Amino acid sequence: MKRHVGVLAVAAISTAALVGCTDKSEPSVSAPESGSKTQTIEISYDDLMNQKQVSRSVDLAVGDFLQVSLGSNASTGFEWAEKMLISDPKVVEQTGHEAIAPAADRPGAPGKDVWMLQAMAPGNSTVSATYGRPWPGGEKDVWVFTANVTVR
Repeated sequence: MKRHVGVLAVAAISTAALVGCTDKSEPSVSAPESGSKTQTIEISYDDLMNQKQVSRSVDLAVGDFLQVSLGSNASTGFEWAEKMLISDPKVVEQTGHEAIAPAADRPGAPGKDVWMLQAMAPGNSTVSATYGRPWPGGEKDVWVFTANVTVR
């Protein structure tokens, strides 16, 4: 009887440890307020490998959110800049960023970086992020994502 209790205790502890170590599959960036809308731009890692300059355009209303999801692969040493460059922060503001681990449990699997931006005032702004190796001597700005944002 004592042996069964010990085996069950080890199994419960192991299960709790595994559950606590799982990767996040969804970003926890700021959730939109009720009444506002969210538009999403998603570029997969495979799509990024085919084009080094990615550009999109989007129209938002004041208060709306823009979620930008870009593929990444930390095993290559490349990473996206955490803060997006915003040409007019009075028009668009970054409210969050999160690096999401790969969904696949295999070495070299791509993950993604997700930014949340909010439309603050009418106008035009360009937001961009760069993908490179951040250390001294590393390749900088190898990939560039740009979105032209119009807020009405």
